[in-house]
Amino acid sequence: MNKEVLIFGAGNIGRSFIAPVFLDAGYTVYLADIDRDLISALQKAGSYRIRICSKEQESARIVQGFHPVALSDQETIGSLLKRVPLIVTSVGQAGLEAVAGFIGKSLCERVGEEGQFLPLDIILAENLRNAAGVCRRRILASLTGDFPVKSHLGLVETSIGKMVPLRSEQERLQDPLGLKAEAYNTLILDRDGFVGELPRSPSIELVSPIQAWVDRKLFIHNMGHAAAAYLGRQNFPEEACLAPLMEYEWFVTEIRNVMLEGANILIKVYPDVFSLSDLMHHIDDLLARFANPALGDSVQRVGRDLPRKLGRNDRIVGALREAVKRGLSIERLSRVYLAALVFEESNPESPDNDIAQMYRVEGLEAVYSSISCGGELPDETDSIILSRLNELEV
Repeated sequence: MNKEVLIFGAGNIGRSFIAPVFLDAGYTVYLADIDRDLISALQKAGSYRIRICSKEQESARIVQGFHPVALSDQETIGSLLKRVPLIVTSVGQAGLEAVAGFIGKSLCERVGEEGQFLPLDIILAENLRNAAGVCRRRILASLTGDFPVKSHLGLVETSIGKMVPLRSEQERLQDPLGLKAEAYNTLILDRDGFVGELPRSPSIELVSPIQAWVDRKLFIHNMGHAAAAYLGRQNFPEEACLAPLMEYEWFVTEIRNVMLEGANILIKVYPDVFSLSDLMHHIDDLLARFANPALGDSVQRVGRDLPRKLGRNDRIVGALREAVKRGLSIERLSRVYLAALVFEESNPESPDNDIAQMYRVEGLEAVYSSISCGGELPDETDSIILSRLNELEV
């Protein structure tokens, strides 16, 4: 097996998580990014430092042995696209559209010595629901020939659970290429998405069906993290950091109960995949990770970007809708939604503040219809959610 991997995206997840996983698995790692200054600095330094933060002790890892490549280096990128068996993207939705476009244009040039097309697997480390569908549509639109997509292109969705908090300005000045991250280091991949050989590493977990793990991330991890931020701001308005909130047993219990409503959804939807005991173990592990003071995670960072996080298919409203459809309790999820409506940033230009202003002036129904229906007309499920929200709002 040609153990080469091309990673698009040298940001926080790409450098702190994806690159080390594949270096440890014995791959030759090419790390590509649109930021030429970043790539130039990585080329010059030849390594970077990850500060691994845990409650017990801190350690550091020096990452080296990778090959930085600027996206503007068309010759090198073109050569890699013709031959590497594995690509990983960690570029966000907008970046994924662009990357998928030039992957599509290159597929028909992936021809082996005997004239056969070379298969390609693309791991989508995007934390994006239906990332495979987004990528497939863009690749098909960009194809320039008859590459056998169905048999030779694997689109592998993931569930990314690693937390990589923002660094302070002082930390960035002291170590411009450095990163900090938690010790958790498991990359969950869709076993069924590959057309080529499966990657093997102690840090890689191959699962099926991947949608179950994507929903576990969304309805337990993402939703629980957001709940801690919104309920934390509501109950501890002066506390800037997340970890100190988790020292209050009653608050941890409240967040656990919110996450349990998410777990109940997963048990209903995926009864053959998850058990209550498995999900409770996962919840308690996450709560311990949220409480890690070494990460220095802020309430503001976790809670910001309300237009996305209150979206129809995202962590809170997505969970509310799934729970209502299955006749499950939504009381605690509803309280999180209401707490999010009054979550404001110190930056007066933030769109998050527009939501709080709309809620104050126009009311709950206006915010729900505008932000949480995603341009769709409210349906019966939305009516039930709004009724419950109105009851709790009083």
